[in-house]
Formats: sequence, structure tokens, C-alpha cells
Amino acid sequence: MNDDIIGINIGSKNTVIGAYTKGSFKLMISESSSRSIATVISFGDKDRNYGDIAFNSNRANFKSTIIYPNRWLGIKHNNALKEEEAKYANLSPVKNQYDNSLGFNININGKKSFYTPEVIMGSFLNKIKNIWLKENIYTDNIVISVPDYYTVYERQAMLDSINISGLNCFSLLNESSAIAIHYAFAKLKELDKRIVCFIDMGHSHLTISYALFTKDEIKVLYVASERFCGARDLDYLIAEKISYEFQKQHGEDLLDSPKAKISLMNCINKERKKLTVNNEGTISIDQIMKGKDLTFNLTKTGMETIISPILTKFENLCKSSLKQLEKLGIYAKNIHSVEMVGDTLRTPCFKNIINKVYNKDLSKTLITDECIIRGCVQYARMNLPNHQIQKFIIQQYNPYSIIIENNFSKSDLFLEGENFPIKKDFIVNNNQIDVRIKLLYGIKVSSIFNDCLINEYNVHFPVINYYNNIELKLQFKLDKNCIPKLIVFPLENQNIKIDLIKQNSGLPNETLNFFKNEEIGRDENDLIMKDIKSYKNDIEEYIYKIREKINSENAKGILSQNEKDNLTQEMDALMNWLYSNDEGLYKIEILEEKFKKVKNLGESFYSKLNGWEQIKLSLQKYESILYEKLTYYTSMEDKIKKGESIGLTLNDINKINEFIQKEFNNFEKKNYEVDVADKNKPPKIPLNEIENMIKTFVNTLESMSKK
Repeated sequence: MNDDIIGINIGSKNTVIGAYTKGSFKLMISESSSRSIATVISFGDKDRNYGDIAFNSNRANFKSTIIYPNRWLGIKHNNALKEEEAKYANLSPVKNQYDNSLGFNININGKKSFYTPEVIMGSFLNKIKNIWLKENIYTDNIVISVPDYYTVYERQAMLDSINISGLNCFSLLNESSAIAIHYAFAKLKELDKRIVCFIDMGHSHLTISYALFTKDEIKVLYVASERFCGARDLDYLIAEKISYEFQKQHGEDLLDSPKAKISLMNCINKERKKLTVNNEGTISIDQIMKGKDLTFNLTKTGMETIISPILTKFENLCKSSLKQLEKLGIYAKNIHSVEMVGDTLRTPCFKNIINKVYNKDLSKTLITDECIIRGCVQYARMNLPNHQIQKFIIQQYNPYSIIIENNFSKSDLFLEGENFPIKKDFIVNNNQIDVRIKLLYGIKVSSIFNDCLINEYNVHFPVINYYNNIELKLQFKLDKNCIPKLIVFPLENQNIKIDLIKQNSGLPNETLNFFKNEEIGRDENDLIMKDIKSYKNDIEEYIYKIREKINSENAKGILSQNEKDNLTQEMDALMNWLYSNDEGLYKIEILEEKFKKVKNLGESFYSKLNGWEQIKLSLQKYESILYEKLTYYTSMEDKIKKGESIGLTLNDINKINEFIQKEFNNFEKKNYEVDVADKNKPPKIPLNEIENMIKTFVNTLESMSKK
């Protein structure tokens, strides 16, 4: 395995990437020189864009742009989360015609193409790979953070996305674990036994976690999450208020228009951040909808009133998480510090709630946008043999209980809060020929997903025998990705068969391989389109430069009027074609053929222009040398008149100056010949003739200066 490792924190709004390479950590910078990459991907008629380019074109291309792709992973059509998540989307998801999964109909070349969330997320991951490749980091090995609230359905969907992208997932890592790991390393020199609370409130969700640290161990004690409690929820509440007021005034609902909603949410996001330090702000957008302007004054107090439902949700989660901690015998007074992770907590009203609940000020010792990716990288290094690093024992927190059920009984297999990875045994006997075993989630998940089945197995015994009981010990593992799996060992009785009847998460291998091959094809097409765009840009730049050159002072007379008109017409025709919808624009061979005539005419022009410009440059060089020598020997004449000895007489200097003056006359003659020459024809004066004149002059002058 390559020792380089990539850590990825896919946030709802932005993705942050870090790498451990050449012995140190390196934060990856986006193509727009930002510390993060917008978690957005857009589909054009011929290619795809991601990150900042896709985000900036979101309003114009909203029907083909997917924002928050990670929020749709694992969600089914009948899922209770669907409608709430759809509020924030540009494009509403639709039901897959083949099953109960979701996807997006995206307009490409005037046709609708269906893309699943796994494919979209896989495309995004494949695209961001270019960021570290540009830094000459050639690895596919990644650790990717996931929200703690992710179920098996969402975790497996993320793994499928990674598979589609062609990357190799060393591990999924709970965000709470990544934060705790980084904290341990950041405080390594001062770390003692302590309990720390981490509050991570980002763009879309809130996670409150508590971790116990010792010199050798990191144990996540408790995690509480709210899926819909982040910056965008604040912005949406403000947007609803503004839209209500706008509708009263103009009769139009801004949230019904995707373009208006995008503009409004972006503007609110910027102004809300300003209210962290300012007491008032103005949300103003010209012609936001049907030619009507928007102006809305927002005060800090007014904002806090509007967002009060989120403030209440935030405070309730802080309090309820503390109550759960008290069941472990840990109280607020036992908490060493409350650390800020998400930037949304910079808003003063959240800080006030934290102080009220925990009786502590919010600590800001962690680099909020880096701590999760640093934790991902450090986790990988702790588990790789070639890395010299403190090897903490890390105990991650299982967010949901998993139940095991068979024909006769039902019991807990993995408990909520149990640390993982972990293995558990389960005994099955031959009371029936076929024993069905189900792994299920409890009410905490089934109430959201309208489903609780994870996997279903069938154990087939060769015979029912109540007197000769056969006991089969099965082992289940909650693996490092927090996904339960049956570990199948070689069976002593070869007639016993264990089959996976139903897996309620993940794509079938055949489908996964199909999507993976499709992604390879799309990626190859994107590279071709990138080269074509680059070539088109080169053509445009070439035309702009020629336009500038043919109208410059140096180019006067180089082309006849007919030649100039012909070149201009050909360039105009080519530019019009470049901005047309002709399919040939996307074929490099047609671009080359179309460019050939303009290029030939342009090169002919440049050839003549360069010939004359070289002559002029040589003459300017000649003139410069003449003035330099004249100035020098004039100064020598002054020194002689002052009685200084320079090795030359006044008579010698006079002869030299006469010679220089004669050369000035030769220069002016040549310069005149060039000025009046027909520039439409090649220069009659060879370039080497002027160079020889300069050489002869310099040599003669040196000879005259020696006595």
C-alpha cells in the first residue's frame, strides 16, 4: 500500500481534503485557491463540472446541478427524510422505475437521464481526485468521514460511490471519531485523563459528542445528532420570512422559483454571517423575480426571533445529551472543555446557549475546517505499519442498536453506544430445516426509513432432528465502517448451507460494475472535452492577438487591404462558428480543419511582420550602440581637455568621433530605406547585413582606440 493517504471530509456545502505525503500533512487547495471545494456537481450537454465552477453556474444550470449529493445517499422513495431534504434541493428526486430507490432526472442534450445518488457522489469523488493528482500525490487510498447518524443504508451507499469513483476506501470514519483523534494529537503534549465535549454544527446537521481521553486511549462515550439543524436551516427560516413578506407585497412566492431561491439563500448566508459582528444588515437583490427587486432589513434581534425553532432544537439536544451522559455518572462539571468544530457556532446566540447549559465558554482551539480531515489521516496512519505515530486505542460509538431475529426469538445483537469494531456469536439449531435470520434496526431507524431490515439469511439444515440436536455457531461482526456482516467459516457439516437472502443496502455487483464502467467512459469524455475547450480557447486567443497585431503601428503596410479584409472575414466567420451550436465544435479534427485557413493566413502575416520587426530591432540595436559610443568618447574628450591622461590624444578622439558620425549617416540611410520600403513584400535588406555593419563598426572602433 502506498504510504500516502488522503483524508476527505464531505460536508453538505463544502468538501475539505488533506493528505499525508512525504512525511507531513498537507491541506489540498482547490482550483480557485480555496481551502475547500463546493460539494456540487453539474452535468452539461458534453461534460461535467464540480466544485466552485459548478456552484457558480448553479443558478443558470439548476436543472442539471446537484447540491448536497451526500444527503441523498441511502434514502428511499418512501423515506420520511425525503420531503424535508427536498426543500433545499434545486432538483426534486424521483422514484426509480425499477425499485424503491431515488434518483434525479437530469437534462443532457435535451434528454432526461436518470442518475442515482451513488453515481452522482461517485462522479464527484472521481472529480476531486484531480486536486491531489495536481500536487503529484499518486494514491487512491482514502479515509472518508461520515456523519455519525449514517445508517448501514447510507454507509454502504457511500462505499458504493467510492467504488464507482475508482478510489480505494481504507475506512469510513465517524465524524465524532475523527474529531476526537485529531484533538488527541493536537493536545498530545498536555493530554491527561479528561472528558471533552465537541459540538459540530455545520451547514446541514448538528452533532454533539463526548470523548474520554487518556494517554493511550480515545473512547467516544456518547453521540447525539440532529439531521436537520445547521446553517442552511437557519437560512431557510429567514428565507421563508422574507418570501412571506415579498408575497404580501408582490404576490409572488420566492421559494417557488428555483433561481430566486438560489439567489435568496446565497444572499442570506452572506448577510447572516455578517450579523455575527454587526447588529443589522440588508438583504438586497435586484430583479430577483419577474423584474421585481428585493430589499429586506434584518437585525440581529430579528434574526434570532426568526431562527428560534433551531435555537430551541439546539438547546434541547445539548440538554438531552447531558442527561444521557449523567447515566454514565458524568456531569457537566466533569467536562474539561466544550470545543467548537462547526463554523455556525460563531453566531453569538449559540455561544450563549452553550454557556447556559454547560456553564462553560465555547473553546476554539481546533482548526474547524481541518480537524476532521486531520483525524481521518491520523486514523489511517495509526493503522498502517510503516507510519511512526502514537498508536491510540480508538473506541468508536455505534449510533444504533441492531437486533437479530430468527424463527423463534428476537434479541439485541449490537447495542447502541457499543464500541466497534466488535464480534458477536449467535447459536442456531436444527429445530427447522430452514431457519431465517434477520438483522434489523430498532424503532430509532425504522421510524425514519420506514424500514428496519438490514440483511436476511437462510440457514438450511439437512434434516430436522429433535434428538440429535445440531448447534451452529454464527459470528457477526460490526466492522470498522459500522456495517454488520456475517463471518462465514468452513462448516464441519458440508450439508448445512448459509445463504444471504436479502441485503437491504448497497448495489448489486453487476449494477456496481456497470456504473463503474460508465464513470470511466464519462471521465474519458470529460478529458476529451477539456482538451477541446482548451483548443477552442487557444483559437480565440490566436484570433484576438492577430486582430490586435494587424491594427498596430508596426503592422502598417504588411498586408494589402484585400489581404487584411480577407483575413478579417475568415476570423469573423470562425468566431461566429465557435459560438454556434454546431456539433462539429466537439470534434477536435473538425476544429483543426476549420482553424487551418485562418492559421495559414495568420502565419503568413506573422512571417512577414516578424521579418520586418527583426530588421527594425537590429537597427534599434545599431542606433543604441552608436549613441553609447558617442557619449563615451565625448566624455573622453572632456577628460583630455581637463588635462587627464587616457592613453589617447585629442586628435585620436576627433578621428573616432568623425568615424562615429559617418556610421550615424549609414544608419540613417538604412533606417530610411526600411521606413519607405513596401512592407507587403519581404525585406530587401538581409538581417545579417545589419548585424555585419554593427560588428564591423565595433571592431573598427576597438582598433582606433588602441595605440
